Amino acid sequence: MGLEDGTWREIISALDRTVRKYETVNRIVTLGYSERMRRVLAGMAVLEDGMTVLDAGCGPGNMSIHVLRKMRRGRLYCLDPLPSMLKAAFDNLRAMAGEVRLGFLEGTFESIPLPASSVDVVITAYALRDARDLYGALSEFRRVLKPGGQLLVLDLVRPDSRLFAWLVGLYLRTLVPLISAPIYGSLDTPWKALYPTFKGMLTASEFVEAIGEEFEVVRVRRALLGTFVAVKAMRP
Repeated sequence: MGLEDGTWREIISALDRTVRKYETVNRIVTLGYSERMRRVLAGMAVLEDGMTVLDAGCGPGNMSIHVLRKMRRGRLYCLDPLPSMLKAAFDNLRAMAGEVRLGFLEGTFESIPLPASSVDVVITAYALRDARDLYGALSEFRRVLKPGGQLLVLDLVRPDSRLFAWLVGLYLRTLVPLISAPIYGSLDTPWKALYPTFKGMLTASEFVEAIGEEFEVVRVRRALLGTFVAVKAMRP
């Protein structure tokens, strides 16, 4: 379960083109929920000094900012397949890292370049839906987490309600390209890629169930007609 290789490459290419306007567009097209739900996810996490945290699919570091706000010491790894995103994350995070040691890893969910049982917390925001192998990604998260470690996942999903799913799909297909184009500065906006991936997304319930096959789900928060889902789970 996941994206086909060709589709994954198209999404990665589209993401590469979003770097300079990534969060500006996302905040507008999600009515502010993209950042609001990051705060929700950060609030669900227990982040203590001295922990090792992995931000998987870190993008330009927006979720890592919330991690650093809750930690004074420890280690934070940022993982992404795109060098451009890792460079943006480095630029955005280095000034606020303090005594938290930063590490930047080029790689994918399915092959994380970290030892087994080396991480206290894996956190991933708006990225897991783009995995080439969803269960392979979850298995890797479990491998790198210590026993009792936390998995925090935030993503855009298809609402369980067919009506709500249709409404969200219509918005992504018609309005998001129009809204993002003037901000991005081109009609060829990479946010056009959202709708094709949305059609293949799991529903909110299916997404939580998939996580529950590898982890013990302890908390779920949904928002905006069930389009956003935040999940806290523990490695047994």
